[in-house]
Amino acid sequence: MKKAILYTTFIAATCCSTACKKVLDINTNPNASTTVTNDMLLAGSMLTTTRLETNTINELGNFWGGYWGKAYDISGTTTGAAGTTLDLIGNYSIIDNFAADIWEKSYTSIYNYTILQHQTQENAPFYAGIAKIIKGLHFLQLVDHYNNIPFSQASDPSITKPVYDKGEEVYAGALDLITSGIADIKNSGVTAAPTTADIFFRGNALSWIKFANTIKLRALLHQSQLAEKSNYITAEIAKITAEGSGYITADVLANPGFTLQADNQQNPFFTTYFRNSQGVAAAMFNAVRPTRFLLARYEAVNDPRKALIYAEAVNGGGYKGVLLGQNTTDATQNATSTSAFRGPGAGIIKTATSPALLFSLAEAYFLQAEAVQRGWIPGTAKALYENGIKASFAYTGVPESAFSTYNLQAGVAFDDSSASDKIERIIDQKWLALNSIDGAEAWSDFRRLGLPRGMPSSVAVPAATTPKRLRYPSSEVSTNSAEVAKQGNIDGLVNKVFWQP
Repeated sequence: MKKAILYTTFIAATCCSTACKKVLDINTNPNASTTVTNDMLLAGSMLTTTRLETNTINELGNFWGGYWGKAYDISGTTTGAAGTTLDLIGNYSIIDNFAADIWEKSYTSIYNYTILQHQTQENAPFYAGIAKIIKGLHFLQLVDHYNNIPFSQASDPSITKPVYDKGEEVYAGALDLITSGIADIKNSGVTAAPTTADIFFRGNALSWIKFANTIKLRALLHQSQLAEKSNYITAEIAKITAEGSGYITADVLANPGFTLQADNQQNPFFTTYFRNSQGVAAAMFNAVRPTRFLLARYEAVNDPRKALIYAEAVNGGGYKGVLLGQNTTDATQNATSTSAFRGPGAGIIKTATSPALLFSLAEAYFLQAEAVQRGWIPGTAKALYENGIKASFAYTGVPESAFSTYNLQAGVAFDDSSASDKIERIIDQKWLALNSIDGAEAWSDFRRLGLPRGMPSSVAVPAATTPKRLRYPSSEVSTNSAEVAKQGNIDGLVNKVFWQP
């Protein structure tokens, strides 16, 4: 692992504890502050996590999870993942430096949270608990993209060539880390707790614990197809049940105090996929288009979210999509002939100053519905499934009154005769709900379950070829070559993450 990753600058170095405005300035000189306080480090690290989750990781999953393609006449657009273009993504050209920011920025964040954890463990364990929970989230995301990764020796500046731990061992270690974080928060007592520096929950302990449990449930469901993990999953579910706080009951939103003053101070999703601070359309706004597969799935169930998320095509009207990986001339897939994001307001694009969505309530309900259906937790799968739809409708601005009509349709109703496979019914609606807001989870569901059915591969590759994982970035190959070599000659279209069947 490149030492430069570990000795990264602290984005939080000049955070204002009352409004956190300066944490938004990614160009701040870290040497301007001689002391990095707990609040500075926490707020800045959480903002980095937000940008990584809502843009970089989310973006790749949106393309490979079946939602996004590229307007044919927009070429060479560079994505939020440095060194990657939409053409590489659409063609499944998984080279060493493909989406390298997922690796680089995740380990940068992990190191910063480790510093926070160490400097607060004794005197401010609430902060240490937060650090452990988000570190666990980052390690899980890294495994989902790379499988075996540095874990036991990660974040130690004295070790520049850390060993790689097996993906399943990292998963177990990450869940233990999250469990430890929960304990820290519950046992923090009268010690210092964050307020405005906590840009997710403003120091609300119960909200943190619910979020941690929800992350753990997602990770356990990723392993649902592994029979050998049955006893382990049962034991981990028992821990969540015994803890007793349950799962999130609202969208997890990051709000550091976004402003209109500069691009890097706006909501990162808004800036990247809609407009910059001068009101100019972003390159990705012009490039990103819904897939024809997505629009067809919306139309099959008369889904009201379609018209709130997307605008009609400039030329010809109507909602028009593209095929991922289209490399031959096709004017019907040009930018003006297809649907762009609608906004701001309803749908996915809110406003430049709106909080960023880190984890949706809709996903939490669908996770629980699947877990109930599998017999892992008590509850009513149907009610949780319907709550997932309602939560997605609420986030995208669909009126509450629209739910009943939508939910009665064949192809939607949980008890409809066409829903012989209840897991498939749950995942189908989860997939619609995660469009553009959590592509990574949608891609993970497709890799573990093959759902939604019929999702096409890129037209640039042979039929049924789909990405399974990423290759290690070139920076890691050059600085930790011996450990990378031990992993074998990785092919992102062949080699799998440990939880893929």
